[in-house]
Amino acid sequence: DTFVNDLFDLESARRELAPLVRKVWRYCAERSIHGRTVTLKVKFADFQQITRSRTIGGVIETETDLATVSGTLLEQVFPVTKGIRLLGVTLSNLSGTRAEADGQMSLTI
Repeated sequence: DTFVNDLFDLESARRELAPLVRKVWRYCAERSIHGRTVTLKVKFADFQQITRSRTIGGVIETETDLATVSGTLLEQVFPVTKGIRLLGVTLSNLSGTRAEADGQMSLTI
């Protein structure tokens, strides 16, 4: 999501990340989709964009697991010298009935 005010501190970024994680988790849980790779997208005020990702050995089994991995990726971005304008969370390396039927490889929120 794009923010009205740029984010400069980790706690503000964590607060903004939480609803994104919930949205991704809810979507996947409703469709019995699981993923192994979490990617965090960060766009700064100058429109520079970076991504950080982590693949785990098994699947992300809970919303808490998704939040933990996403939070760890967010911590790697800080401290920042320019404001964060946008955050995004992607779950990929998907498995599950719906993901396999659709041929879907990733889910970005």
